[in-house]
Amino acid sequence: MCKETKPLQLWASNRNKALDRQDALDFLASLGIENEKIYLIDLVPLIEMIWADGKIQPGELVILKIWIHKHAAQINQMAGYKIIRLSDAMEFAQRFLIRQPKPGLLKKIRHCIGPVRMHAKGGSYNHKLLKNILFGCLDIASSSVKEYPYEISGRFSQSEKNLFLDILATFREYAIETELFKEMRVELTWTRLNRTEATH
Repeated sequence: MCKETKPLQLWASNRNKALDRQDALDFLASLGIENEKIYLIDLVPLIEMIWADGKIQPGELVILKIWIHKHAAQINQMAGYKIIRLSDAMEFAQRFLIRQPKPGLLKKIRHCIGPVRMHAKGGSYNHKLLKNILFGCLDIASSSVKEYPYEISGRFSQSEKNLFLDILATFREYAIETELFKEMRVELTWTRLNRTEATH
């Protein structure tokens, strides 16, 4: 692949079809994300959530740092050797935190997580990785608010709520057969039934 290809141009050429694994790897490579750095794209949804309300807050960074420590340890344990250095993981995150990335860039990287990191659909690994990502996003969204006082339903900003739903939609194809999404479907069905009964 020609390294001079601009990342967003590469993505645009594939906008009418879902990215396959090679498309995603090519896009990431155009951003300089290759080899062991591939494992670090799992951080991106959390970084998106940090930027969701347009303001980085200290509590959010603390949660991200803890998440990075755990994630790097899990990757290294699975590999059987130190494939990810903590300093490299922190540097990767800092790349997208030092200033707000161009609109849509983090979302495009997030869409690469499925084909690159969850290419075998379903299974316990997808369940564990997705659960870690989603819970990390929730922890960040709930850790801080943009301003006080806030309304009773305002602990999560509307932009954070919208982003979380978008993140869920991104991974639906890759995790639909995992127990996590089965649990979520049951919960959503129960909620709808309760709402129906309340209206009668």
